[in-house]
Amino acid sequence: MNIRKTVDFRRVVVTGLGLITPLGNDVPSTWQRLVAGESGITVVSRFGADLEEFSRHFRIPPDFPLIAGEVKNFDLKELMTARKGNLDKEDLKLLKYTDRFTQYALAASLEAIKDSGLNLEVEDPHRVGIIIASGMGGVGTWEEQHEKLLQDGVKKISPFLIPKLLPNLAAGNVSISFRAKGPNAALSTACAAGAHAIGAAIRSIQLGEAEVMASGGTEAAITPLTMTGFYRMGALATGFNERPTQASRPFDQDHRGFVMADGAGILILEELDHARQRGARIYAEIIGFGMTGDARHITDPDLEGAIRCMEIALQDADISAQELDYINPHATSTPVGDRNEAQAIKLLTGNRATGPLVSATKSMTGHQLGAAGAVEAIFTILGLKEGLVPPTINLEVADAQCEGLNYVRDQARTASLHYAMSNSFGFGGTNATLIFQRYEE
Repeated sequence: MNIRKTVDFRRVVVTGLGLITPLGNDVPSTWQRLVAGESGITVVSRFGADLEEFSRHFRIPPDFPLIAGEVKNFDLKELMTARKGNLDKEDLKLLKYTDRFTQYALAASLEAIKDSGLNLEVEDPHRVGIIIASGMGGVGTWEEQHEKLLQDGVKKISPFLIPKLLPNLAAGNVSISFRAKGPNAALSTACAAGAHAIGAAIRSIQLGEAEVMASGGTEAAITPLTMTGFYRMGALATGFNERPTQASRPFDQDHRGFVMADGAGILILEELDHARQRGARIYAEIIGFGMTGDARHITDPDLEGAIRCMEIALQDADISAQELDYINPHATSTPVGDRNEAQAIKLLTGNRATGPLVSATKSMTGHQLGAAGAVEAIFTILGLKEGLVPPTINLEVADAQCEGLNYVRDQARTASLHYAMSNSFGFGGTNATLIFQRYEE
């Protein structure tokens, strides 16, 4: 359905951004390192200082990846104090009784709301909503508490186990912090979840359910069990423990799988007139959203599903594929995924090497699973606003089936951008596409 053609169509703009990534714990530091082409992939410190002991304990095979895009130097109390001011008793509880995925969402949300300039005390709380996605939820808490159950028994299990691991508790805790009583939900559609959450928030504003929505995704899944699961299914890049910054290689002929990463991305979305009336700074307008299902295979993507998803978003935006200036692809660095998406983009845009600029930012951040779509939406928005496209690093020689796209390699590129697209495709054959327009009065 083209929401733009309905009588009550309401335009949606982005007025605030918040990030927690392997490149930084805020938007400015992350963006600075991203456009500089720096990688956030390192040896995982969370496994402990003695990786040999860790490997022996879990009987890890030699090719097991001990690298990931970790969030570094994260201190929720420090970030909350800087972004919110003095903390009350409820704030202090969040430091103790929440999983890291919720804490990342809280920190990113506070940055986004501060960035937006919104005064929530004067907003109608029933017109402010929260939709935050997570692919894995509190998997770190789950692993930790299960090990404690086996070792110490039932009485040692935290009474906060369930509130810490439920995927919707990121949205729930942010809504409590914001006193937001509007639409409140969490989506868990694997690697497309962050983009789906933004799409749902867009619709809530367009259909008049809210004036303001905080939306995005969050993930904290770098744990032994989760990494082992992805390793056992053959999804992770192997052979890069000695050179972690080279592991994430979207579209390159040596792409061997994705690199896991943590983090969060939160956007403040507003109805355009609401933003104008308060004199808000507007980053971009969101003009298109599409989602499809492959109905084919849980991990082997479908070309038709990806193309149709992008076509639906373009129809919703009421623009053609030839008008796109920039695409931030899903591009996880898995051979099958990269090839499928490259073919889909070429078929969509007319197989033109001079077509829209393409940069795969997972080459620097790794794959943040349920947060990826929101984080990359923010990168796409910043690219539009700044007229600057981040590079794809580690793309040395393109896979033969990925050739023919207008890749931005190694160095960021300045460009006049008007329309930009961001793709997110998830396990289960679930797809999401967002289209943004540079905002002009």
